[in-house]
Amino acid sequence: MDLRLACLTAFIFASSTLLGQPSIETPVDDIEYQRIVEYYNYDEGIPSDPVSYGEWPWRGPHVLYKISYRSVREQRVPAYLAIPKEKKSKKLPVVILMHGWNLFWGKNEDWVQQWIPILTAQGYAVLAPDHFLFGERKIEGGFDVGSNRGPYYYRDWMCQSVADLRRGIDYLLTRPDIDPERIAVFGGSLGGWIGSILSAVEPRIKTSILSVPATEFITAQTPPGRVINSSNFFPRYKDLSLLVVVAKKDLALRTARAKELFELAPVHKKLIEYDEGHFLDPQKYNKDILEWLRTEL
Repeated sequence: MDLRLACLTAFIFASSTLLGQPSIETPVDDIEYQRIVEYYNYDEGIPSDPVSYGEWPWRGPHVLYKISYRSVREQRVPAYLAIPKEKKSKKLPVVILMHGWNLFWGKNEDWVQQWIPILTAQGYAVLAPDHFLFGERKIEGGFDVGSNRGPYYYRDWMCQSVADLRRGIDYLLTRPDIDPERIAVFGGSLGGWIGSILSAVEPRIKTSILSVPATEFITAQTPPGRVINSSNFFPRYKDLSLLVVVAKKDLALRTARAKELFELAPVHKKLIEYDEGHFLDPQKYNKDILEWLRTEL
């Protein structure tokens, strides 16, 4: 997955306190938080304008569709939609699967590709989009170690990425086979960081799974930093349940920070820690997550 993500932290925010003892920044007050949320809002009622490019029904417990849908700022989001072949109900629960930082792979990374059949075998539909500037949306000089972008660039990147996922939910709810009351988000690493913000600003999510979330990427409370600093979002979770998965052999700061952020969430929650590194093999580490989905979704 995105093992090189930690390298990016060195140059994004000089005011970041990544060295030393982990300590969560004081969350912004409610007035400032409402200003922050405005960055993630968009006009309701924008047509999804979905396009299907084909289907692949021959392998796995699902039919895999290659699609795209319309997002904000005239962006289109390419995605995979996996529909179980054996439907356990007329309206399917759905998991939005958010990939990590993985160069040009996007939704094609091995972590995503392994999770899709595991989830569809249990009766879940899966939507796996490409984040902004990843996968099919990657451009030269985009989101990469050598791009040397400034803090507003990363703020705008996150705002687009979160809006893209919210628009993915808009698309899913136009489908008659998706249950609007049973929506989960599941993000790994970079996807976990994005998911930590999405879970606060998107009220239609029933449960959120954040696996080895790379929230250490931004710790500044500068004007651009506070918009994408996870410490401002965990305390605002409501009306969902939360599973946080960490790894003992991952970056010490990442794991410690995830645990501290977990404590801030005022919702039904659970934390799991594996004796493993950053990459948690879906074939090996799926039992606890599937059990969580069974009980929470």
